[in-house]
Amino acid sequence: MDKLRKMAVFTRVVELGSFAAAAADQNVAPAIVGRHVADLEAMLGLRLINRTTRSMEVTDAGQHYYHGCKTMLDQMAELEQDVADRKGASPSGIVRVAAPEGIGSPLLLDAVESFQKLYPDVLFDLVFENDQTDFISSKVDLSIRLAISLEDSSLIVTKLMDTRLSLFAAPSYLERLGVPTTVQDLDNHSCLAFGGSRFGDSWPLMTKTGLRKLRQPWRLVANQTHIYREALVRGMGIGLLPEVMAADLVEAELLVPICLDSRFPDVGVFGVYHEKTFQPRRVRLFLEHLREHIRQA
Repeated sequence: MDKLRKMAVFTRVVELGSFAAAAADQNVAPAIVGRHVADLEAMLGLRLINRTTRSMEVTDAGQHYYHGCKTMLDQMAELEQDVADRKGASPSGIVRVAAPEGIGSPLLLDAVESFQKLYPDVLFDLVFENDQTDFISSKVDLSIRLAISLEDSSLIVTKLMDTRLSLFAAPSYLERLGVPTTVQDLDNHSCLAFGGSRFGDSWPLMTKTGLRKLRQPWRLVANQTHIYREALVRGMGIGLLPEVMAADLVEAELLVPICLDSRFPDVGVFGVYHEKTFQPRRVRLFLEHLREHIRQA
């Protein structure tokens, strides 16, 4: 336990940037903080922090040791909380969720709102990004991903739902230029591409022989979902979106789905977490709640 105490003090020194600040944070004298760090350096045979009377600099070894200490201490805190939860205490703490930008509202926010009514002591840190999440560096508990399939042995994957890729356009656009009914008709329309798509500069089209890439002279490419959706609502062209990301705009009659003689593939919405990460009870509860929320939607 004494070593863990030293590690905890060392992490606060790194995070707060000074021995004095860490001493105030831990309610101990600065000399005790210095002694804890010196003991760790002696034990490791490495300099963790270069310090003078006016400044300090964490060494490369110190940075590496800090990240290891932080991970270990965080997991220990999570384990203690999980044990307390199993004894009947209400779950608490932060759930860090990464999700594609376009799925945040209303689907994810609705689930978070209803979950916090059940468990008011659970806080959320939502990170909206279209790139794949690095669980370790981002310290994310749960990632929501859209993909045709997910194959990664280092991840635990739970499918939450299926949603189809479909074409959408604003009513004003279709009144002005007509409704395409075939893939060939798209050559006479303004097509917009989502630059953050995993399919690159193409639309995945289902054929008898499998998926093929459909490329158009894109009128506009946007890599942010809210900008892409806004361009469609403004009547700037036709775009491809997962139906779950367009449902609210269709319900508000701001976008209209377009049916062609060919179809686009279904994509899965997955809940994903790293297999090596201790999963607190609050995260497991939220994943179950999210699955049920989607099922009832």
